[in-house]
Amino acid sequence: MDTHKLQCFLRLAEELHFSRAAEKQCMAQSTMSQQIRNLEEEVGTPLFIRNNRKVELTQAGSYLKKEFFLLLNQYDAVIREARRIAGEGENKLTIGYHGPFNWIYLSSIFQSFKSSQPHIKLSLMMENWGDILDKVKNKEIDLGFLEGSELDDAGKIIESRFLFRDYICFALHKSHPLAVRPFLKEKDIQNEPLVMVDISIGRRSIEMIHQRLIKGGIDIRKGTLMKNFESCMAMVTTGVAISPMPRSFKQENQDEIVFIDYHTEDAFVDIHMAWLKGNSSASLKAFIDHIRQ
Repeated sequence: MDTHKLQCFLRLAEELHFSRAAEKQCMAQSTMSQQIRNLEEEVGTPLFIRNNRKVELTQAGSYLKKEFFLLLNQYDAVIREARRIAGEGENKLTIGYHGPFNWIYLSSIFQSFKSSQPHIKLSLMMENWGDILDKVKNKEIDLGFLEGSELDDAGKIIESRFLFRDYICFALHKSHPLAVRPFLKEKDIQNEPLVMVDISIGRRSIEMIHQRLIKGGIDIRKGTLMKNFESCMAMVTTGVAISPMPRSFKQENQDEIVFIDYHTEDAFVDIHMAWLKGNSSASLKAFIDHIRQ
């Protein structure tokens, strides 16, 4: 829509004087005249009666004066709504992560970020190992927290930042004999039934974690492999097995489960955050800056 042409027409229809109309539109009279001629050619009929004494609207011009006024008002309203929607998009941030829904590491970050940026609406998505990077690439989420080995196939379109190295603890039912220990060693868990997420879920990352666990004396190949973290925790809650996991996955206010640190530095996960290169979202930038601080 050539709104400039419509505005010239409405100004002349109001003033009925080329010189005054051109002055109020901040343009030369010749330019105003050319805009009106162009519009009349487009419509296919004269819109004004011009003579030496006055300028008058034709019947078609009178009709267009009313309709163009409504049309421009609607156009302005549509533009304002589009800008509002775009602004709302800038005030949204979708984040994906692994682990428990109440991952204490993220809880503290989200709470402090929300306090500093209350206008930004956070949406959180719990994802399986291996799914987060694809969803970042597909723009389903803006930023993901994931294990470092998941970034091996990230390519040049992903940016990332290392956050911390997280060592291993074990989740056990409170009635388990090992639940009273200050920490666990390799000999303590040799004959214990283990449960962990299956290597087929996010093959690259889980495979690397399994290798580190084996190096640290935790032979998960002898354990039960589940499809997700929640299923592992269900088995721990019923006392069927114990489960190795990052220490930051420890969950507070658990009545049935205790978490005991494992005494090795060979078993670990490296936590990174990753986002799509070129994502210019102001909300994403604010979150990344918050983490860096």
